[in-house]
Amino acid sequence: MPVTFTIIADIYPYEKRAKVLGFNGSAWGIASVVAPLLGGFIVDSLSWHWIFFINVPIGLITMALIAVFFHEQHETVPAPVDYLGTCWLVLTLLLLMLGFQALAGTHGLSSFLGLLIGAGITLWLFVRRERRAADPIIDLKLFSNRPFVVANVLAALVSGVVIGYETYMPMWVQGVLGMAASFGGFAITPSSLMWVIGSFVAGRWLTKTAPKRILTFALLDILVGILILALVPESTPYVAFLVIAGVMGFGFGIVITTTTVRAQAVVKPDEVGVATSFNTLSRTLGQTLMVSLYGVVLNLRMAQGVAAHPAVNMGMLNRLINPQTAVSLPRHLLPVLHEILYSGLHNIYFFSVVIVVLGLVFNALDRSGKQ
Repeated sequence: MPVTFTIIADIYPYEKRAKVLGFNGSAWGIASVVAPLLGGFIVDSLSWHWIFFINVPIGLITMALIAVFFHEQHETVPAPVDYLGTCWLVLTLLLLMLGFQALAGTHGLSSFLGLLIGAGITLWLFVRRERRAADPIIDLKLFSNRPFVVANVLAALVSGVVIGYETYMPMWVQGVLGMAASFGGFAITPSSLMWVIGSFVAGRWLTKTAPKRILTFALLDILVGILILALVPESTPYVAFLVIAGVMGFGFGIVITTTTVRAQAVVKPDEVGVATSFNTLSRTLGQTLMVSLYGVVLNLRMAQGVAAHPAVNMGMLNRLINPQTAVSLPRHLLPVLHEILYSGLHNIYFFSVVIVVLGLVFNALDRSGKQ
């Protein structure tokens, strides 16, 4: 992903870059429409293993396209590879993700704190190494660039909201509404379509409007959708979720496209590759950490619900999420199980409201001009 975005930055100037990223995003949008539907069909009709098998021919075709059609003339400057910095960065991210996974699982607070302390130590070693490296992986001077920092923080926060929405919305459709997995996948399809439109809109706006104003609008758009999800009743019809998905997808497309272009535009030309890579890392890290935090929020609320109703247990909730196993549950317990899951999912979206508001606060810290 960083390489493809860097190639776009190399080829196109700022005023055209967002439009091309929008076009690039349309391919992702088409795939995002087809994939949930196809994934739901595969899970319902075949086996989950085929979700992975189907990617093998796609990967081979992609490799063939690159080999045949991608040609470049690129002058390289010999420089030492910062292997030690790479190791410290990988260890930091690994310990951080394992820590949040421990918090979301059954390992408890002590494991989380231990891994977090370990991540802090390796992060310190990484920073010390980057200050001395001849060609550092990440130039620490980038973090004194406020627009760059704000763009990446927003990318991380909104990517976390995206992964929470895309993970738990199908769970709502399947577990609360009792619909098939294919309908769960289709529930997020409008967000993919509107993501593409949002990307194109961002491309047009970036040539005329300050990124801060664009991001404020997009974050408010996402906030409206998240607030609705946090407040709707259990009896909300399926079609309402399709409308909400479209509203939020439009905001997602604007934010991700704008922050990508923004992160590239506020650094020097020879730093575009590093800036793009860090932007991708921010988005990935935001998704990884936030999905763990969402798991903590959901598990705590469902554990409270199970404790208040001795006749149910967590195993029943796991069966409820899968329509194929939900039919084996006692019918008289279904209302209670639906209520527990519904309450847990509401907590997820209330937590997302806090994340989006935090994004608005960070966006307000960017006091730079149009670019």
